[in-house]
Amino acid sequence: MSVRTTLYGAAALALATLCTPDALRSALAGASSALFEATPFLFAGALLELLLRRRCALLEHLGCGCGSGPSARSLPAAAATWIAFGPLVAVERYLAALLVAQILHRVSPRKKTHRSLAHPLSELAAVFPAALLAGVAMQFASTFDSRSLPQAAAAFFGAALGFVASPCGLGAVALAGALRVHAPVAAAAFLCVAGLVDLRALAGGRHIEPGDDALAYAMLAFALGIVAWRHGDALVHPAFAAALAGCACAALVCAYAHRRSRRAAGRAAPALMLAGAILGAPPPQYHATETTLTDLFAGERLTFTGALDRDGSSSAVVRYAITCCRADAAPVAVRLDRSPPYPNGTWLRVEGRVAQNAGAFRLVTEHAERVAPPADPFLYR
Repeated sequence: MSVRTTLYGAAALALATLCTPDALRSALAGASSALFEATPFLFAGALLELLLRRRCALLEHLGCGCGSGPSARSLPAAAATWIAFGPLVAVERYLAALLVAQILHRVSPRKKTHRSLAHPLSELAAVFPAALLAGVAMQFASTFDSRSLPQAAAAFFGAALGFVASPCGLGAVALAGALRVHAPVAAAAFLCVAGLVDLRALAGGRHIEPGDDALAYAMLAFALGIVAWRHGDALVHPAFAAALAGCACAALVCAYAHRRSRRAAGRAAPALMLAGAILGAPPPQYHATETTLTDLFAGERLTFTGALDRDGSSSAVVRYAITCCRADAAPVAVRLDRSPPYPNGTWLRVEGRVAQNAGAFRLVTEHAERVAPPADPFLYR
Protein backbone atom coordinates (compact mmCIF):
# COMPACT_ATOMS: atom_id res chain seq x y z
CA MET A 1 0.00 0.00 0.00
CA SER A 2 3.02 2.29 -0.15
CA VAL A 3 1.92 3.38 -3.64
CA ARG A 4 -1.19 5.00 -2.23
CA THR A 5 0.76 6.61 0.59
CA THR A 6 3.22 8.07 -1.92
CA LEU A 7 0.37 9.37 -4.09
CA TYR A 8 -1.41 11.11 -1.23
CA GLY A 9 1.82 12.55 0.13
CA ALA A 10 2.89 13.86 -3.28
CA ALA A 11 -0.49 15.49 -3.83
CA ALA A 12 -0.36 17.27 -0.47
CA LEU A 13 3.23 18.39 -1.08
CA ALA A 14 2.39 19.69 -4.55
CA LEU A 15 -0.53 21.71 -3.19
CA ALA A 16 1.57 23.19 -0.39
CA THR A 17 4.37 24.07 -2.81
CA LEU A 18 2.46 25.47 -5.77
CA CYS A 19 -0.64 27.14 -4.36
CA THR A 20 -1.39 30.47 -2.71
CA PRO A 21 -2.74 30.83 0.86
CA ASP A 22 -6.26 31.35 -0.55
CA ALA A 23 -5.96 28.15 -2.57
CA LEU A 24 -4.74 26.26 0.50
CA ARG A 25 -7.70 27.57 2.48
CA SER A 26 -10.05 26.54 -0.31
CA ALA A 27 -8.46 23.07 -0.44
CA LEU A 28 -8.91 22.80 3.32
CA ALA A 29 -12.58 23.66 2.91
CA GLY A 30 -12.98 21.07 0.14
CA ALA A 31 -11.29 18.32 2.13
CA SER A 32 -13.18 19.05 5.34
CA SER A 33 -16.49 19.21 3.46
CA ALA A 34 -15.94 15.68 2.17
CA LEU A 35 -15.39 14.50 5.75
CA PHE A 36 -18.49 16.31 6.98
CA GLU A 37 -20.50 14.67 4.21
CA ALA A 38 -19.21 11.22 5.19
CA THR A 39 -19.77 11.56 8.95
CA PRO A 40 -23.56 10.92 9.07
CA PHE A 41 -23.10 7.75 7.02
CA LEU A 42 -20.33 6.53 9.34
CA PHE A 43 -22.38 7.09 12.48
CA ALA A 44 -25.36 5.42 10.82
CA GLY A 45 -23.17 2.38 10.11
CA ALA A 46 -22.06 2.28 13.75
CA LEU A 47 -25.67 2.47 14.90
CA LEU A 48 -26.74 -0.31 12.54
CA GLU A 49 -23.96 -2.51 13.87
CA LEU A 50 -25.29 -2.07 17.38
CA LEU A 51 -28.78 -2.96 16.20
CA LEU A 52 -27.65 -5.93 14.07
CA ARG A 53 -24.86 -7.15 16.31
CA ARG A 54 -25.65 -10.82 15.79
CA ARG A 55 -25.76 -10.63 11.99
CA CYS A 56 -22.03 -10.27 11.44
CA ALA A 57 -22.22 -11.05 7.73
CA LEU A 58 -23.70 -7.60 7.18
CA LEU A 59 -20.78 -5.72 8.72
CA GLU A 60 -18.69 -5.65 5.53
CA HIS A 61 -21.51 -3.66 3.91
CA LEU A 62 -22.10 -1.12 6.70
CA GLY A 63 -18.77 0.70 7.02
CA CYS A 64 -16.96 3.16 4.78
CA GLY A 65 -15.52 0.28 2.71
CA CYS A 66 -12.00 0.30 4.12
CA GLY A 67 -11.97 -3.45 4.81
CA SER A 68 -11.10 -6.27 2.45
CA GLY A 69 -12.73 -6.69 -0.96
CA PRO A 70 -14.37 -4.13 -3.25
CA SER A 71 -15.11 -0.99 -1.24
CA ALA A 72 -18.16 -0.15 -3.39
CA ARG A 73 -20.04 -2.81 -1.40
CA SER A 74 -20.34 -0.19 1.34
CA LEU A 75 -24.02 0.67 1.76
CA PRO A 76 -23.18 4.15 3.16
CA ALA A 77 -21.05 4.72 0.04
CA ALA A 78 -23.92 3.54 -2.15
CA ALA A 79 -26.24 5.99 -0.39
CA ALA A 80 -23.76 8.84 -0.93
CA THR A 81 -23.39 7.82 -4.59
CA TRP A 82 -27.17 7.86 -4.96
CA ILE A 83 -27.31 11.46 -3.70
CA ALA A 84 -24.36 12.69 -5.76
CA PHE A 85 -24.68 10.71 -9.00
CA GLY A 86 -28.21 9.34 -9.02
CA PRO A 87 -29.81 5.96 -8.33
CA LEU A 88 -28.71 4.26 -11.56
CA VAL A 89 -24.99 4.80 -10.91
CA ALA A 90 -25.36 3.82 -7.25
CA VAL A 91 -27.18 0.55 -7.97
CA GLU A 92 -24.86 -0.40 -10.84
CA ARG A 93 -21.70 0.13 -8.75
CA TYR A 94 -23.10 -1.78 -5.79
CA LEU A 95 -24.17 -4.76 -7.91
CA ALA A 96 -20.84 -4.73 -9.77
CA ALA A 97 -18.98 -4.74 -6.44
CA LEU A 98 -20.98 -7.77 -5.27
CA LEU A 99 -20.11 -9.58 -8.50
CA VAL A 100 -16.40 -8.71 -8.26
CA ALA A 101 -16.36 -9.86 -4.62
CA GLN A 102 -17.76 -13.24 -5.63
CA ILE A 103 -15.21 -13.62 -8.42
CA LEU A 104 -12.29 -12.67 -6.16
CA HIS A 105 -13.47 -15.09 -3.49
CA ARG A 106 -13.61 -17.96 -5.99
CA VAL A 107 -10.18 -17.15 -7.43
CA SER A 108 -8.51 -16.65 -4.06
CA PRO A 109 -10.70 -17.69 -1.11
CA ARG A 110 -9.98 -15.71 2.03
CA LYS A 111 -11.15 -16.30 5.54
CA LYS A 112 -13.81 -13.74 6.31
CA THR A 113 -13.11 -11.39 9.18
CA HIS A 114 -15.56 -8.88 10.53
CA ARG A 115 -14.40 -5.53 11.85
CA SER A 116 -16.20 -3.58 14.48
CA LEU A 117 -17.78 -0.42 13.12
CA ALA A 118 -18.55 1.01 16.55
CA HIS A 119 -15.45 3.23 16.26
CA PRO A 120 -16.37 6.10 13.89
CA LEU A 121 -12.91 7.61 14.33
CA SER A 122 -11.33 4.62 12.59
CA GLU A 123 -13.79 4.87 9.70
CA LEU A 124 -13.21 8.62 9.48
CA ALA A 125 -9.45 8.01 9.37
CA ALA A 126 -10.00 5.74 6.35
CA VAL A 127 -11.84 8.52 4.47
CA PHE A 128 -9.24 11.14 5.44
CA PRO A 129 -6.65 10.51 2.64
CA ALA A 130 -9.25 10.57 -0.14
CA ALA A 131 -10.78 13.74 1.32
CA LEU A 132 -7.38 15.43 1.17
CA LEU A 133 -6.94 14.26 -2.42
CA ALA A 134 -10.38 15.65 -3.30
CA GLY A 135 -9.39 19.05 -1.90
CA VAL A 136 -6.18 18.98 -3.95
CA ALA A 137 -8.06 17.87 -7.07
CA MET A 138 -10.45 20.81 -6.76
CA GLN A 139 -7.59 23.31 -6.86
CA PHE A 140 -5.61 21.77 -9.70
CA ALA A 141 -8.71 21.08 -11.79
CA SER A 142 -9.70 24.75 -11.54
CA THR A 143 -6.17 25.79 -12.58
CA PHE A 144 -5.67 23.50 -15.57
CA ASP A 145 -8.25 23.17 -18.34
CA SER A 146 -8.77 19.41 -18.53
CA ARG A 147 -11.19 19.83 -21.45
CA SER A 148 -8.18 20.23 -23.76
CA LEU A 149 -7.17 16.62 -23.04
CA PRO A 150 -8.38 13.92 -25.45
CA GLN A 151 -11.22 11.89 -23.98
CA ALA A 152 -9.14 8.71 -24.15
CA ALA A 153 -6.37 10.37 -22.12
CA ALA A 154 -8.89 11.69 -19.56
CA ALA A 155 -10.45 8.23 -19.24
CA PHE A 156 -7.03 6.62 -18.77
CA PHE A 157 -6.12 9.17 -16.10
CA GLY A 158 -9.36 8.57 -14.21
CA ALA A 159 -9.02 4.79 -14.37
CA ALA A 160 -5.36 4.88 -13.32
CA LEU A 161 -6.16 7.21 -10.41
CA GLY A 162 -8.96 4.90 -9.29
CA PHE A 163 -6.70 1.84 -9.43
CA VAL A 164 -3.70 3.37 -7.65
CA ALA A 165 -5.45 5.63 -5.13
CA SER A 166 -8.05 2.93 -4.33
CA PRO A 167 -9.87 5.00 -1.71
CA CYS A 168 -12.47 3.54 0.61
CA GLY A 169 -16.07 3.54 -0.58
CA LEU A 170 -17.03 6.94 0.83
CA GLY A 171 -13.67 8.43 -0.15
CA ALA A 172 -14.21 7.34 -3.75
CA VAL A 173 -17.52 9.22 -3.88
CA ALA A 174 -15.89 12.41 -2.58
CA LEU A 175 -13.02 12.19 -5.05
CA ALA A 176 -15.30 11.40 -7.99
CA GLY A 177 -17.45 14.40 -7.10
CA ALA A 178 -14.41 16.68 -7.19
CA LEU A 179 -13.31 15.26 -10.56
CA ARG A 180 -16.75 15.46 -12.16
CA VAL A 181 -16.87 19.25 -12.14
CA HIS A 182 -13.90 19.78 -14.48
CA ALA A 183 -13.21 16.29 -15.86
CA PRO A 184 -16.47 14.32 -16.25
CA VAL A 185 -14.89 11.64 -18.46
CA ALA A 186 -12.13 11.04 -15.91
CA ALA A 187 -14.73 10.91 -13.13
CA ALA A 188 -16.74 8.27 -15.00
CA ALA A 189 -13.64 6.13 -15.59
CA PHE A 190 -12.64 6.59 -11.96
CA LEU A 191 -16.02 5.28 -10.75
CA CYS A 192 -15.68 2.24 -13.03
CA VAL A 193 -12.43 1.22 -11.31
CA ALA A 194 -12.24 2.67 -7.79
CA GLY A 195 -14.00 0.43 -5.32
CA LEU A 196 -14.31 -2.40 -7.83
CA VAL A 197 -10.98 -3.56 -9.30
CA ASP A 198 -8.44 -1.34 -7.55
CA LEU A 199 -5.35 -2.16 -5.49
CA ARG A 200 -7.34 -2.33 -2.27
CA ALA A 201 -9.76 -4.95 -3.62
CA LEU A 202 -7.14 -7.08 -5.40
CA ALA A 203 -4.67 -7.02 -2.51
CA GLY A 204 -7.26 -7.83 0.13
CA GLY A 205 -7.60 -4.36 1.61
CA ARG A 206 -6.04 -3.17 4.81
CA HIS A 207 -7.18 -3.46 8.37
CA ILE A 208 -7.47 -0.33 10.48
CA GLU A 209 -7.30 -1.11 14.16
CA PRO A 210 -10.32 0.32 15.94
CA GLY A 211 -9.67 2.84 18.64
CA ASP A 212 -11.17 5.78 20.49
CA ASP A 213 -9.82 9.10 21.71
CA ALA A 214 -11.67 11.53 23.97
CA LEU A 215 -10.02 14.64 22.50
CA ALA A 216 -10.75 13.52 18.93
CA TYR A 217 -14.42 12.98 19.74
CA ALA A 218 -14.58 16.39 21.44
CA MET A 219 -13.06 18.13 18.40
CA LEU A 220 -15.42 16.20 16.12
CA ALA A 221 -18.46 17.23 18.20
CA PHE A 222 -17.38 20.89 18.17
CA ALA A 223 -16.80 20.89 14.39
CA LEU A 224 -20.09 19.14 13.64
CA GLY A 225 -21.95 21.51 15.98
CA ILE A 226 -20.54 24.60 14.25
CA VAL A 227 -21.48 23.42 10.76
CA ALA A 228 -24.94 22.24 11.88
CA TRP A 229 -25.60 25.56 13.65
CA ARG A 230 -24.59 27.45 10.51
CA HIS A 231 -26.88 25.26 8.36
CA GLY A 232 -24.05 23.73 6.37
CA ASP A 233 -21.66 26.69 6.54
CA ALA A 234 -21.19 26.55 2.73
CA LEU A 235 -19.37 23.25 3.30
CA VAL A 236 -22.24 20.80 2.90
CA HIS A 237 -25.81 20.95 1.68
CA PRO A 238 -28.11 22.49 4.35
CA ALA A 239 -30.14 19.26 4.27
CA PHE A 240 -27.24 17.64 6.16
CA ALA A 241 -27.56 20.10 9.08
CA ALA A 242 -29.99 18.01 11.13
CA ALA A 243 -27.96 14.83 10.65
CA LEU A 244 -24.75 16.65 11.62
CA ALA A 245 -26.42 17.97 14.76
CA GLY A 246 -27.35 14.41 15.73
CA CYS A 247 -23.80 13.25 15.03
CA ALA A 248 -22.45 16.08 17.20
CA CYS A 249 -24.55 14.82 20.11
CA ALA A 250 -23.36 11.26 19.47
CA ALA A 251 -19.73 12.43 19.38
CA LEU A 252 -20.19 14.19 22.73
CA VAL A 253 -21.57 10.99 24.22
CA CYS A 254 -18.57 9.08 22.81
CA ALA A 255 -16.17 11.68 24.22
CA TYR A 256 -17.63 11.18 27.70
CA ALA A 257 -17.84 7.38 27.38
CA HIS A 258 -14.18 7.19 26.27
CA ARG A 259 -12.90 10.05 28.44
CA ARG A 260 -9.93 7.96 29.56
CA SER A 261 -9.04 6.75 26.05
CA ARG A 262 -6.01 8.13 24.22
CA ARG A 263 -5.22 7.44 20.55
CA ALA A 264 -3.48 10.33 18.84
CA ALA A 265 -3.73 8.72 15.38
CA GLY A 266 -7.47 9.33 15.37
CA ARG A 267 -7.17 13.10 15.80
CA ALA A 268 -6.08 14.10 12.28
CA ALA A 269 -9.50 14.00 10.59
CA PRO A 270 -11.41 15.76 13.43
CA ALA A 271 -8.67 18.42 13.60
CA LEU A 272 -8.99 19.11 9.87
CA MET A 273 -12.78 19.29 10.16
CA LEU A 274 -12.53 21.71 13.07
CA ALA A 275 -10.08 23.88 11.13
CA GLY A 276 -12.41 23.90 8.12
CA ALA A 277 -15.39 24.87 10.29
CA ILE A 278 -13.54 27.66 12.12
CA LEU A 279 -11.72 29.16 9.13
CA GLY A 280 -14.80 28.89 6.99
CA ALA A 281 -15.16 28.27 3.29
CA PRO A 282 -13.77 31.10 1.13
CA PRO A 283 -15.88 32.13 -1.86
CA PRO A 284 -14.89 30.20 -4.99
CA GLN A 285 -13.10 31.77 -7.92
CA TYR A 286 -15.77 32.11 -10.55
CA HIS A 287 -15.10 30.85 -14.06
CA ALA A 288 -17.73 30.25 -16.75
CA THR A 289 -16.32 26.85 -17.70
CA GLU A 290 -19.70 25.28 -18.40
CA THR A 291 -23.41 25.98 -18.31
CA THR A 292 -25.34 23.65 -16.04
CA LEU A 293 -28.78 25.24 -16.30
CA THR A 294 -31.09 22.65 -17.82
CA ASP A 295 -34.44 22.73 -19.59
CA LEU A 296 -33.95 26.24 -20.95
CA PHE A 297 -35.90 27.20 -24.04
CA ALA A 298 -35.83 30.19 -26.34
CA GLY A 299 -38.21 32.92 -25.22
CA GLU A 300 -38.14 31.96 -21.53
CA ARG A 301 -37.81 34.83 -19.08
CA LEU A 302 -35.04 34.46 -16.52
CA THR A 303 -33.76 36.29 -13.44
CA PHE A 304 -30.39 35.18 -12.12
CA THR A 305 -27.89 36.43 -9.52
CA GLY A 306 -24.18 35.69 -9.80
CA ALA A 307 -20.66 37.04 -10.27
CA LEU A 308 -19.66 38.60 -13.58
CA ASP A 309 -17.02 36.63 -15.46
CA ARG A 310 -15.43 38.07 -18.61
CA ASP A 311 -13.61 35.96 -21.17
CA GLY A 312 -12.44 38.12 -24.02
CA SER A 313 -15.45 39.61 -25.76
CA SER A 314 -17.96 37.28 -24.08
CA SER A 315 -19.27 37.44 -20.53
CA ALA A 316 -21.41 35.40 -18.18
CA VAL A 317 -22.95 35.61 -14.74
CA VAL A 318 -21.75 32.63 -12.72
CA ARG A 319 -22.58 30.96 -9.44
CA TYR A 320 -21.65 27.57 -7.99
CA ALA A 321 -24.14 24.87 -7.00
CA ILE A 322 -23.60 22.19 -4.36
CA THR A 323 -25.17 18.74 -4.62
CA CYS A 324 -23.77 17.17 -1.41
CA CYS A 325 -20.69 19.08 -0.29
CA ARG A 326 -18.31 21.77 -1.43
CA ALA A 327 -16.05 19.17 -3.07
CA ASP A 328 -18.64 18.60 -5.81
CA ALA A 329 -19.54 22.27 -6.38
CA ALA A 330 -20.20 22.90 -10.08
CA PRO A 331 -20.52 26.23 -11.91
CA VAL A 332 -23.90 27.43 -13.11
CA ALA A 333 -23.31 30.01 -15.84
CA VAL A 334 -25.77 32.26 -17.65
CA ARG A 335 -24.07 33.65 -20.75
CA LEU A 336 -25.01 37.19 -21.71
CA ASP A 337 -25.59 38.70 -25.12
CA ARG A 338 -23.42 41.72 -24.21
CA SER A 339 -21.00 42.68 -21.45
CA PRO A 340 -22.44 44.91 -18.70
CA PRO A 341 -20.38 48.00 -17.75
CA TYR A 342 -19.10 46.54 -14.49
CA PRO A 343 -15.70 45.20 -13.37
CA ASN A 344 -14.98 41.49 -13.49
CA GLY A 345 -16.18 39.71 -10.36
CA THR A 346 -19.03 42.16 -9.64
CA TRP A 347 -22.18 40.53 -8.29
CA LEU A 348 -25.15 41.26 -10.54
CA ARG A 349 -28.83 40.46 -10.75
CA VAL A 350 -29.71 40.14 -14.43
CA GLU A 351 -33.13 39.90 -16.02
CA GLY A 352 -34.04 39.17 -19.59
CA ARG A 353 -35.19 36.70 -22.20
CA VAL A 354 -33.39 33.53 -23.26
CA ALA A 355 -32.42 33.40 -26.93
CA GLN A 356 -30.59 30.79 -28.98
CA ASN A 357 -27.57 31.93 -30.96
CA ALA A 358 -25.28 29.57 -32.90
CA GLY A 359 -26.66 26.57 -31.01
CA ALA A 360 -26.04 28.09 -27.57
CA PHE A 361 -28.44 29.82 -25.19
CA ARG A 362 -27.73 33.39 -24.17
CA LEU A 363 -29.62 35.87 -22.06
CA VAL A 364 -30.76 38.98 -23.90
CA THR A 365 -30.23 41.34 -20.98
CA GLU A 366 -33.02 43.81 -20.31
CA HIS A 367 -31.85 44.84 -16.85
CA ALA A 368 -28.57 44.36 -14.96
CA GLU A 369 -28.34 45.59 -11.38
CA ARG A 370 -25.31 45.57 -9.11
CA VAL A 371 -26.02 43.77 -5.81
CA ALA A 372 -24.09 42.99 -2.65
CA PRO A 373 -22.38 39.58 -2.52
CA PRO A 374 -24.66 37.12 -0.71
CA ALA A 375 -23.64 35.72 2.67
CA ASP A 376 -23.74 32.25 1.11
CA PRO A 377 -22.36 32.32 -2.46
CA PHE A 378 -23.67 28.82 -3.31
CA LEU A 379 -26.85 27.45 -4.77
CA TYR A 380 -28.13 24.06 -3.59
CA ARG A 381 -29.64 21.42 -5.84
